[in-house]
Amino acid sequence: MQTTVDLVNVEQIEAILKELVQDSYEEVKEDGLLLCMECGDVDLYITASHHELLQDAIHRNFQVDEYGKVIDREKYQQLMDDLNEYFVKLHIESGYFDYYPAGTYEVDGEQRVSETDMLAPKGQFYAPFEDAKYI
Repeated sequence: MQTTVDLVNVEQIEAILKELVQDSYEEVKEDGLLLCMECGDVDLYITASHHELLQDAIHRNFQVDEYGKVIDREKYQQLMDDLNEYFVKLHIESGYFDYYPAGTYEVDGEQRVSETDMLAPKGQFYAPFEDAKYI
C-alpha cells in the first residue's frame, strides 16, 4: 500500500480494507449482484463514513481538534484519495471478483456497451450486465 502520507498504522488500515473487500464479496455473491465502480458501490469515502474502526485508524495519523476533526484537511484528503485508489485496486486484485472495464460486450448475440467499469462475484457473470449470468 503506497500513500503520500506516512502512516503510523499501515498494517491496521490495510487489514481493515482487506476485510471490507471480503465483506463486500460476501454481500454480493449470494444475490449475484454487480458492483459499479463509478456509482459509489466501491467507494472508500462512503464506506469509511459508516465504519468507525476505519475512521479511528485513519485519524490516528493526524492531529485532531477538540471535536475529533482532522486539523490538516488537505493532508487528510490526500490520504483518503490514496486509500480510495488502493481500495479499488484491492477489489480488482482480490481474486473475489471478475473485473469488467467499460466497453463493448456480447450478450445473447447482441453487442452491448457498458459505460462504467464493473465488478461481479467471481465466475457468476460473463459480461457486466444483470442478464449476463452463467446458467
